[in-house]
Amino acid sequence: MSLLSGTIQPPLLSLLSSTSEPPLSPLFRQHTDQSADSSITFVEDTTSSLLSAGSSSSAPSRSTPHTQVKSESKGCISHNVIHIQSPKLRKTYIQAGRSRSEYLRNIEKAKGKGRALDEEASMSVSLPLGIELPWLSLQLKRLGRREISFEVGIVDQKGREGVVRFSSFKHNPTAHPYHNPPLIHLPLQLPSITQSTLTSWLHIPINLSSLLPLFSKLPRPQADPHDDDNHENGNGDADGVISNRKRRRISTTSKVSELPGGNFASSAEGEKTIRSMGKNVQDEWELYAAAAGQVV
Repeated sequence: MSLLSGTIQPPLLSLLSSTSEPPLSPLFRQHTDQSADSSITFVEDTTSSLLSAGSSSSAPSRSTPHTQVKSESKGCISHNVIHIQSPKLRKTYIQAGRSRSEYLRNIEKAKGKGRALDEEASMSVSLPLGIELPWLSLQLKRLGRREISFEVGIVDQKGREGVVRFSSFKHNPTAHPYHNPPLIHLPLQLPSITQSTLTSWLHIPINLSSLLPLFSKLPRPQADPHDDDNHENGNGDADGVISNRKRRRISTTSKVSELPGGNFASSAEGEKTIRSMGKNVQDEWELYAAAAGQVV
């Protein structure tokens, strides 16, 4: 059971566009940390990279009080964007859909509490998206030197699920076979911004079909004291330091396996699309994305 099951899907499907109204459709759920420095809001691209305390918002809106606006800088776009910031990556994010296993767990949890799950209640539980396209494209912009992380859930033809997480703080790819569904955590290599860089907006194409074979034979898990899966900004704490207690817990409980090394790309907020065209197809959509910068 999925949101788009039984539908005819076009070769290009846009899940999020910051130029839409509203910027975040009901398809997306928002998770915001209680920290004063956490925010999911709607701003102009010329807004300074980080919002000041007191400007945090649980929902994107056209009003962004207490932000500091700077003059239009090189590489900024002429559209509004969805701005997401938080001291911890795990605490503030947006999410569309969910895995089938998680959906079924929520259904069973509702039944276990004795609640009748009618059609309306069932729809309130986010369904898997069920998109059947092999490529995912992101247009993102990094906030200063802050780290970036995002996940993509994939399903093979036999219905087996997997999650691929991309994180800029990762140094080595790792596999987590005991995660439900299985998780593969890959490093994201962000390009350096130089004087010759035209824009800090990034276009990130991901070949989802090439990731499926990674789950066919997951390596045997083992405890890894050097695992960086729990690190944010290369760490587990907002200040960049992991306590000895946390480090011991990571080294004794993390069951991970290293995958072959490799470089992967990523990064801010403008638009998310899924398409059936190959990586070498440079159509007018991609040209527009480079000029207008959309995200998720």
